Amino acid sequence: MFNLLLAWLMADGPRWRYNRIWLHALLAAVGLTVMIWALGTAVGLTLSEVFAENAAHELAQSALLGIALIVGVGGIFRSNALNRYAALVTAGVSAIGFVRETPNCRGDVMVFCASADTRGSLITASAVVLLVATLVIEFRGRGTFMKAIHPRFSWPLAFAAVLLALSQMAEGLHMVVVEETLELYGYAVLMLGAAWLALVPSSPQVIHRGRDRSGHADVWDDRAGPFDRATPLRHSRIGIKDRR
Repeated sequence: MFNLLLAWLMADGPRWRYNRIWLHALLAAVGLTVMIWALGTAVGLTLSEVFAENAAHELAQSALLGIALIVGVGGIFRSNALNRYAALVTAGVSAIGFVRETPNCRGDVMVFCASADTRGSLITASAVVLLVATLVIEFRGRGTFMKAIHPRFSWPLAFAAVLLALSQMAEGLHMVVVEETLELYGYAVLMLGAAWLALVPSSPQVIHRGRDRSGHADVWDDRAGPFDRATPLRHSRIGIKDRR
């Protein structure tokens, strides 16, 4: 089992090429946090009021998740192969996060809200859609799921999950500012990842050369973007020819 896991981890395959997403998302999260704090202070709000439940900072989190959801859905129709699945997962996770951040309907909610039952139903529906879509995509293209969850490709989603886990730890320590900033950071990763996937078709064409598991010469065309290993072109031990 360990050897199979090691072979899977070491195998060649698609790679996430937007390596600075962690830095850009960090700058976005810190910048938004400082801006919201400055505007809140300017209108006379205290620090606790700025970062209170359902206050301005949490509205910014919902806004990032909403953008990630919309752009992720757009990426599903613009991308190809593995990128389409990555956009689908990003949109599904963003939908679950958006519903999770939606406040319960109470008298003090002034923007938008949902009942606890509605939130639970929407989260369940999002999870079911994501599961069914995963099964369909895996049935149509075997190995897509294993490529998608490979750390070399899926690390931005894993990174966002770690940030959200750290935010929960900060909540337990009553570090409200740290908690909310970490959550915003994680949601910024989702938003930038969705945007990158949606822009993939406009990326320059990249041709990779290597060998498949049987030792045959192998070429694949990365036209879908810098993340995806598209369908291999025709290959043989003698030479390689483009199907076009």
